[in-house]
Amino acid sequence: MARDSKVFREYEGSRPAPLEEQGRFWDSWNKGWRFRDGYDDFMDRQREKAIEVARRERLHDARILDAGCGTGWLGNVLLAFGQVWGTDLSQAAIEEGRRRHPGVQLICGDFLKLELKGPYDFVVMADSLTNMYDQAGGVRRVAELLRPGRTFLLMTPNREVWRRRSVLVPRGDGQFMTWPTLEAYRELLRPHFAIESVSTVDPGGDSGLLWWVENRWVRGGMRRLIGRNRWRDLLETARLGREWVIVARRR
Repeated sequence: MARDSKVFREYEGSRPAPLEEQGRFWDSWNKGWRFRDGYDDFMDRQREKAIEVARRERLHDARILDAGCGTGWLGNVLLAFGQVWGTDLSQAAIEEGRRRHPGVQLICGDFLKLELKGPYDFVVMADSLTNMYDQAGGVRRVAELLRPGRTFLLMTPNREVWRRRSVLVPRGDGQFMTWPTLEAYRELLRPHFAIESVSTVDPGGDSGLLWWVENRWVRGGMRRLIGRNRWRDLLETARLGREWVIVARRR
């Protein structure tokens, strides 16, 4: 059993708090993690994947939606491909995002209930579906807003990696998160989307069967032997990244 299983179970047993309380949690979280300049390695990989998919779709003058956008940092990256709208529950994140990323049209509120002017050509949702009180409703809402035949990029935590990470911190007041399996994500998407690819980014895990993934001796040795990026790519291909990257096309 992973060392962090007790903390993991705290998340598993959580229930949605009132939206106002959830909003206060995300205000605090964003101030601590997203009111910074630059990108960390995890954000860099998300950014690279979003750009990769947008380029593959040959987006140009597109209407793009970033659902659960935080400050809108990822949506800002996609401005090269068209107009970008972003939604988030955190008022503090939206206000900071308007200052940092004025090109992104940011809206504060509950994604499931906001009046949004679709349809969109591309929807990205990074680390927000797991925090929604109605995940099936969130996927259905994306489908309603997305043009048929267009792409949904879902980036979301890999349950099997996170439950084996000792850095998982206790759940905060107002925080709500559930951890679907990959098969559960497939079931959520199946009524509305055809999944085109599934991959992972940002290798993780340091306890249980995955103790070696973040072990500094193993990591250092493999980086010297085959190179940092090659080692990372191998782990991501083996689906040991802490983030699922699911590309799905609207039916």
